[in-house]
Amino acid sequence: MQKVQLSWSLYENQQNTIEKYCKNCRRTTLFTDTNIRRHNANGKNIYRFAIYKCPKDHTWNQKLRIYKSFTDHVETVDMTQQDQTETTTTISITQHKESGIDEITIVLDLVFGSHRMDKALSTYISDWSRTLIVDKIKNGDIQLN
Repeated sequence: MQKVQLSWSLYENQQNTIEKYCKNCRRTTLFTDTNIRRHNANGKNIYRFAIYKCPKDHTWNQKLRIYKSFTDHVETVDMTQQDQTETTTTISITQHKESGIDEITIVLDLVFGSHRMDKALSTYISDWSRTLIVDKIKNGDIQLN
């Protein structure tokens, strides 16, 4: 019986908020960044937007950049992804089982913010869906301490 121990650090995504007038709510409210980016082409220009939402789920698109429709836009990279130096690789349970590994222990070294463990596990385990992970937590196949 082989065991693998992994060390994880969980960080809370920094939520950018902007106070702005919401046309649908008819008042000034805080819009939070959804971390969704959108491109829109209009003629020879390409627009890049960040999508924000108010507490009542009304959306607002903040214009990030305008560039021409030739190869300039290929070099656009989200700067928040470059700052992360830690690896964010996914775990394949079937590959571990084929290698003869029976138990995987995940130790959380650093935890900033509040996280749902089923959601965090489903992000990094490629074989299992979040509902399957929830079922395995309820059955005791995944043990949390």
